[in-house]
Amino acid sequence: MEKFDITSKEKEVDDSKQVEERISKRKLLPRQVSLIGIGGAIGTGLFVSIGTQLTHGGGASLLIAFCFWTTVFMGASNSIQELCTFLPVSGSFVHYTERFVDESCGFAIGWVYYLTQNANLCFELTAICLVIEFWTSKVPKAVWISVFLILYVLLNCFSLFMFGEGEFYLSMGKVILAIGLIIFTIVVMSGGNPEHKVLGFHNFAHKPFVEYLDTGSMGKFHGFMACLIFATYVFWGIDYLSLAAQNAIDPRKTMPRSFNKVLARLVIFYIGGALCVGILLPSDDQTLLDAISEHAGNAAASPYTAACVNLKVSVLPHIINALILTSIVSAGNSSLFSATKALQRLALSGKAPKIFAYTTRRGVPIYCVGMVLIISLLAYLNVSNGTNKVLTWFLNVETAGMLIVYIFICISYLRYRAGLKAQGFNRDEFIPYKGWGLPFFTWWSLFWFSLMLLMDGYTVFLKGNWDIQSFVFSYFMIAFFIVLFVGHKIFYRKGFIRASEMDFVSDIAELAEEDEYWRTHGYKLTKFDKAFGKFL
Repeated sequence: MEKFDITSKEKEVDDSKQVEERISKRKLLPRQVSLIGIGGAIGTGLFVSIGTQLTHGGGASLLIAFCFWTTVFMGASNSIQELCTFLPVSGSFVHYTERFVDESCGFAIGWVYYLTQNANLCFELTAICLVIEFWTSKVPKAVWISVFLILYVLLNCFSLFMFGEGEFYLSMGKVILAIGLIIFTIVVMSGGNPEHKVLGFHNFAHKPFVEYLDTGSMGKFHGFMACLIFATYVFWGIDYLSLAAQNAIDPRKTMPRSFNKVLARLVIFYIGGALCVGILLPSDDQTLLDAISEHAGNAAASPYTAACVNLKVSVLPHIINALILTSIVSAGNSSLFSATKALQRLALSGKAPKIFAYTTRRGVPIYCVGMVLIISLLAYLNVSNGTNKVLTWFLNVETAGMLIVYIFICISYLRYRAGLKAQGFNRDEFIPYKGWGLPFFTWWSLFWFSLMLLMDGYTVFLKGNWDIQSFVFSYFMIAFFIVLFVGHKIFYRKGFIRASEMDFVSDIAELAEEDEYWRTHGYKLTKFDKAFGKFL
């Protein structure tokens, strides 16, 4: 009689169950993953705050700054794309920093990103109040903050699929808005408006470079720098996309496609948006200047709304404001998702209380969601302090924090490449996806992220411009990172990871098993999923 190896069969069953358990937590469809990236990247800056920068720098400065920063953004995007396709695991760039750079750096980056996303969530909740004030100011701000906090609870506390679906439809609003405003600009500049006025590029050519904070060439330089610093705030999103990799279906195939789609669309929306506002309005447009001087942080301060007022288009401002509202809600939802993932990773690696590592059967890190929502109560500062003042606090903290995060995305990639070389791995054979133009573009991005981190609040050092609050909130995150890094390094006394000692073994076998599962079982997409997958 043929012998039957019970132990071997039991092991195969156990291994199969473990694979299926890991697969069960991958619930995000490709269309959902793509819109998480787009949804987190496109916010109030592209539709409202961009008008202020038009008046500071002019249409040409704004367009050049956005085109230039696109090249910087691409380097970081390609770097993290290769990393998260190779290792689509919990923590994304925080994990890569711990694995390829230094454990203390990973600890500091994890908490910096967590704080940054909390600040952004508070920023978006505060901005929601401003947008709603376009219609009415009778309802207390605290009521609106409470309403949208409850909405975030409903979207994030029950299942990953519900979060993905909620973010999908919220983000569709901002995609429609971005595309619609580009079409609106083309129609208006061609004479399709109540005034039958053909704008062409007349507004763009009128004062394309504006003097700011000074006169002459130095004033125009400050104007360009204002636009470039603004670009560093607007150009985000790949961090959200990379964090979604751990819950994405068949990540080693879907993530490269999602990254490429998201990057292409963001470039179109960013550069297209910068060009559109310069076409619709001159940099010294009085309607826009009046709205900004009145601190109207809602759609009234949007260059698109100002253009509608100038051209006597009556209904469109309300439509724009409604879509801006969905844009802000979506950005806040993405920030909550990212903050919970960051805290969960810190807990899984022993750098935060273990309770935050717990997930429900549906894969939701419920205690992480709760902690983020508790900290988001800081948005109620909006009730007792000036709204624009609170917005500035949160914005400065967020911008500096994200620059630090992107600096370490680049450093992690460069160290990962050094590890591959030191340990004799053939990148063409070992890595499932290879980013293009690397590592040159990684070095390019690293240089500019580092420089702009230092330049973020440089205007406070100009004569007569010193402001202690602006200085503190512009550079607080640098000090916060240093304190966390040094404190962790002193306490644990662990050195930086050498290239020859980097871990290229952990998770690889498990991911290979998952790849085989997806190859043999596949996954079903509805016609709706496929259609939107191609569009997005």
